Amino acid sequence: MSMKIIMILSSVIFCNIISAQTTNKIIGKWQAETKTLTSMNLDTYQFDNKGFFIFSPNGYNGLNRIISICGNFSIKGDTIYFIPKFTNEISGGDIIRSESTTLSDTWEIINGKSIKKYGLKKIKQAANIKIYSDSNYFILDERKYFKVD
Repeated sequence: MSMKIIMILSSVIFCNIISAQTTNKIIGKWQAETKTLTSMNLDTYQFDNKGFFIFSPNGYNGLNRIISICGNFSIKGDTIYFIPKFTNEISGGDIIRSESTTLSDTWEIINGKSIKKYGLKKIKQAANIKIYSDSNYFILDERKYFKVD
């Protein structure tokens, strides 16, 4: 009986160690499509060692009111779980023709106020993830993210 308990505990500890090692491989900032940084980032994820993530959408979309999605994450096997807690968004502002080209033709929002919005429900989201330990990228739902820090 005690041997069975020891084996179960050993299995749980081993799985937790493997999960922690996998999680540690994605700590840092990751950008979609390319590791080359320009004046603005493409879609990016930031992961810390406490299980917190920040997703920032493509900075080239001048009409995007969501600045970032923040919450907790965990990895189990080849699945990453996200629990968004809040967003940072632009409220109000003026819509003008931009002097720089954006994904929105050349429109952008100026003079908006950044606000933090908490969701009413914390809905767990799952995505497929493939982490390449000998490389500087991972694939999240068939989209490649490169380490940029």
